[in-house]
Amino acid sequence: MTSFMLKGSLDFLSEKHKAELSKQLKAWTTVMPHQLAVWLGIEHSEALAVLSVLEAQGLCEMKLLIYHNCEPEVPVGAIPYGKGFPNLPWTCPNCDKSIDNYDELSFDLMAEFKQPIEIV
Repeated sequence: MTSFMLKGSLDFLSEKHKAELSKQLKAWTTVMPHQLAVWLGIEHSEALAVLSVLEAQGLCEMKLLIYHNCEPEVPVGAIPYGKGFPNLPWTCPNCDKSIDNYDELSFDLMAEFKQPIEIV
C-alpha cells in the first residue's frame, strides 16, 4: 500500500474526509468523481480536484470515458485524461456508426488505481 500526504494541496479535506478517502481507495480500483463526491460529502469539483492531485502524483490514471447515444448508460470507449476529446469522425465500437458530431457523444471521468492508497 502506498501512503500519500496531502499537505497543502487539498486543505479543504478534513481528517474525517482523509480517513474515508483512504477507506474507499482500499476497497475500489476505479472511482468516478461523482462517486467520490457522494462518499465524502464534498462538491463534484472538489472530488475532481482530489483525483487530479492523485493523478499528478502518479497514484492513479485518469480516463475520459466516452458514451454514445446507442447505449447512453454504458461507456463505449476510454482515452487518457488530458489527451483531449476523440478525433472526429469517430467510429463507435458498440454499434459501428461513424460519429461526425460531438452532440451524439457524452463524457465522464474515471480514476483507475493500480494499488491501494492511504491518505495521511
